[in-house]
Amino acid sequence: MNRRIFLAPTSIIDYVLAHELVHLKHMNHSKEYWETLRMLLPDYEHRKEWLRINGGTLNV
Repeated sequence: MNRRIFLAPTSIIDYVLAHELVHLKHMNHSKEYWETLRMLLPDYEHRKEWLRINGGTLNV
């Protein structure tokens, strides 16, 4: 994980943490992985997209 993530909005930090925690159960990005993540964060796709678009603008 990149330390710049802590400059992101809290909802995005929550997404990154949930993303990594789900990897404790699913060590890949399988269908089951995304279903588990959706149970934790039903709007994860919105957060994932925000990070894709804005992640490069987070500067220390």
